[in-house]
Amino acid sequence: MEIGVFLNKLILISSLVSFNAFSSGYLHALGTGGEIDKYQILGQAGLVVWMKDNHPSNPDNCSEKKRVYIKSSMPQYQDMVGLIMAAHAQGKKVGFWSSGCATNYFWGGSATFPEVRDLWTAD
Repeated sequence: MEIGVFLNKLILISSLVSFNAFSSGYLHALGTGGEIDKYQILGQAGLVVWMKDNHPSNPDNCSEKKRVYIKSSMPQYQDMVGLIMAAHAQGKKVGFWSSGCATNYFWGGSATFPEVRDLWTAD
């Protein structure tokens, strides 16, 4: 009986660890990306980027499938904004890696956006 209880606990712990390990990740495969439709700077809160198509992946199950959010508190925020603006102007694709879902004041709590941690351009 003790072995059964132990195995049940081990399975439960394993499933929790697996869930947390995959709760962040690529919205686009590394080296690939999607087309930017438009972007919005939210004062001091950050930047929202609208994509033309849904993200191929949504590892955190955020409610927004075409938009991402870059918080202004990110250390590389200014560089990320510059990259987004340049990519949009040049028609380049952009890929994202996210970590969790975030809300912002503009949409309140009604929408959760993939919170961008890393991004890159792609052809």
